[in-house]
Amino acid sequence: MVTNGNLNHLALSPQACFWALLAALANAISTMAPGRLFARYGTLNVTAWSMLICGICFIPLYFIMPMPALRPLDVALIGWIIIGGTLLAYTLYLASVQYIDPSTTGMLGAFEPLVATILAVALLHTQFGPVNILASCLIVLATFLQMMPLQAFSHRRSLN
Repeated sequence: MVTNGNLNHLALSPQACFWALLAALANAISTMAPGRLFARYGTLNVTAWSMLICGICFIPLYFIMPMPALRPLDVALIGWIIIGGTLLAYTLYLASVQYIDPSTTGMLGAFEPLVATILAVALLHTQFGPVNILASCLIVLATFLQMMPLQAFSHRRSLN
């Protein structure tokens, strides 16, 4: 998807690829690492403290970057992104690790970029060609292939 079928050219800038890989690594770590913290302190407490600490770390940017003029609708939409799109969604995602295997949670999270792509095509009229369709199918196939060994392993263990 990032080459649009031309393997000699990236459709993304190198900076975007760097940040995407860094985000993927951070997502994998945040899914796998905090299991004991969740068991001891609860998902909501761990998520709240982590967001508070990160928010405090970003306070200096408030003084460095210019503040744009915001209308009441802008403030409401930012509030929705913070509460609904970040706090609630991320808390529910991390809470799922307590009920299902972290690797399964991570694989289900692999569908998020696919849904974002579908929404970008449907709502923003982003171009989506045959190579992108093939790449999307490969993402879905890889996700299902990753789940198969887990099912086969749990089936073998139940037989013994």
